[in-house]
Amino acid sequence: MSDIIMTCRIMQIHLSSWRYFAALTLPPLALVFNLSFSADCAVLTGLFLLTHYYCWRLWLDERLFQLIGCDNDLIEFDNGMAHLWIKRRGNTRTLVERWSGAKVIFYKAIFSLLALWFVSSCMALYKTLG
Repeated sequence: MSDIIMTCRIMQIHLSSWRYFAALTLPPLALVFNLSFSADCAVLTGLFLLTHYYCWRLWLDERLFQLIGCDNDLIEFDNGMAHLWIKRRGNTRTLVERWSGAKVIFYKAIFSLLALWFVSSCMALYKTLG
């Protein structure tokens, strides 16, 4: 099996973890509802929405990487994407550059989820002790 095929599979497996990230945002969301949407919940709500934005990006990357089988598909892929998104044609990124961008989104999703849990834990502790 070639390195490109193996890396594609590994990337798709990791990108599919958006499901777990989205599920892990539900307990902090319950805290937002418990706090009756007070002003304290604005940060939690913002982190919740940010995490779900990254989950959507991971989902999108997971689906789009399934369309790219090899480096030869990149020009066709970019031309197809140009029909939806405003993008100059002819400026094609390599598969490695695309994987690097997906990796950045993956880590941002992890860090936003951790921040969501940290803030929600602090708020729950404050509410319990206060």
